[in-house]
Amino acid sequence: MKYLAVLFWSIVLLQMVNFVLNSLSGGGALNLITPIIGAIVFTIIVVLFDLIIKPSKHETKEQH
Repeated sequence: MKYLAVLFWSIVLLQMVNFVLNSLSGGGALNLITPIIGAIVFTIIVVLFDLIIKPSKHETKEQH
């Protein structure tokens, strides 16, 4: 569920950045696919980072 929240907010925020940058460059056609792909890549990076930093159950038993 937390990864769905990351995906949702990354899509929303990247779409806003896309809109602002498109408006600053003079308008034109709004590309909706690129921010969605960026949000998916960002979510995958967050999932991988979470898996890397999460301690395994075996390591926690040795510490106690």
